[in-house]
Amino acid sequence: HPSQGVSLGYPVTLRCHLPWLAAWVWLYQEEGWSYNKGKEKEEYAAEFFFVSTLRVHAGRYRCQYRVSESAEVSVKSNPVELVLTDRSFPPPGISLHPKQCVEMGTNITIRCWNKDYWTTFLLHKDGLSAPIQRQEFSGGGTATFTLFGVTPADSGTYRCSYRPKNYSFLSSPLGDSVMLEVTPTAAREPLKSSKGNEACVM
Repeated sequence: HPSQGVSLGYPVTLRCHLPWLAAWVWLYQEEGWSYNKGKEKEEYAAEFFFVSTLRVHAGRYRCQYRVSESAEVSVKSNPVELVLTDRSFPPPGISLHPKQCVEMGTNITIRCWNKDYWTTFLLHKDGLSAPIQRQEFSGGGTATFTLFGVTPADSGTYRCSYRPKNYSFLSSPLGDSVMLEVTPTAAREPLKSSKGNEACVM
């Protein structure tokens, strides 16, 4: 907690949820740190706090536990990823084609880029917690995402981020946004919104 958008230097809590009352709980970072916590009172959860996150805290984590009556330990849990935003990475650029206002069924291309990094690009839509598309290790610092046959449900605000190669759990900040508005029928002559962007008119 929080589940996304944690920047380096900010606090984060990793919580292990347990099926049994447990006396000991371990938190493992794959290829990295391990932490353990003894419970004075057996509980169904254990929390591990990072007061000020560092690059070394980014990674994939699993939990493991032991109940007090047994010497055996559980198998490790399914993993959870802690991706940290490193604001030393410049935010990526973004563009949308063919235009902001389109009819249903149109194919939309969203292009993301940065300067020099060999990276994995991710495409985000505002209001959704997880990226909607990703492109692994795009050479040349660009990635092209396609939304095929869009519908009104695809309307919204889109942004890009990227993760440099060899830093799988470090992310750039989200870049500038592009707007997409999908109309059920052909839009008439577009108007200008107060921000200067096109506004679709039925």
